Amino acid sequence: MHNLWIPVVAILTVAGLIFGSQAYSDVQRDAHIAAIISERLDSQATAEISHLKRVNKGYGVCGDYALSRTESGHFYYNSATKHLALGTDASLYHDNCEGVSD
Repeated sequence: MHNLWIPVVAILTVAGLIFGSQAYSDVQRDAHIAAIISERLDSQATAEISHLKRVNKGYGVCGDYALSRTESGHFYYNSATKHLALGTDASLYHDNCEGVSD
């Protein structure tokens, strides 16, 4: 019976590593997007991003950003091509985020 614990512990360890690394990579991606938005808008403050939705089979992210109480908007980021589109008028945002439900 004690030989059964070894595969169970191994499976749980591998599952923890997979899900943990996915959560870590999502946090890194979000921090990268916030930094790029701040850089693009030439701001010293870090952008806060919210209402994130994955699109394009997980390769794209639509969401909202805010730099201050007065400066905010929408964005689309493609993680495969590293392209960022700010504002609803941008063609990348329009093509990928219009009609995405909350």
